[in-house]
Amino acid sequence: MALLELVALLTSDVEEWNRWREEEPEAHVDLRSANLRTVNLVLANLSRADLRSADFTLANLKAADLTGADLRAANFVGALMIGTDLQGADLRGADLRTAEDLTEEQLAETIGDETTVLPDHMKAPLRWRAEFMAR
Repeated sequence: MALLELVALLTSDVEEWNRWREEEPEAHVDLRSANLRTVNLVLANLSRADLRSADFTLANLKAADLTGADLRAANFVGALMIGTDLQGADLRGADLRTAEDLTEEQLAETIGDETTVLPDHMKAPLRWRAEFMAR
């Protein structure tokens, strides 16, 4: 499915999107550079999706599944992230500085580095520093 078709499905009906993801679990979801500004993505299944450079500005990602997603250089300015599952997500270069309700627990099992921008009150997980030092 082409980028515009994927974005149209995701932004018009999250339940239908999740049904499609369930029916096509091996589908490659390429949403690189997708404009998802202000979109309601509550409970959206975005696991393993390629979301590099996607714009989630002011999006509602409450309880969304972003496990294993490639979120490198994604923009989460003002995004609501309460309960968002980020386990295994790649956040290198992502801008999370004003993401709302983001917790250190959510970041514990993610991939990140010195280019990941976190809110001022948060520290990068020790795991990130260990991986960076190992390179």
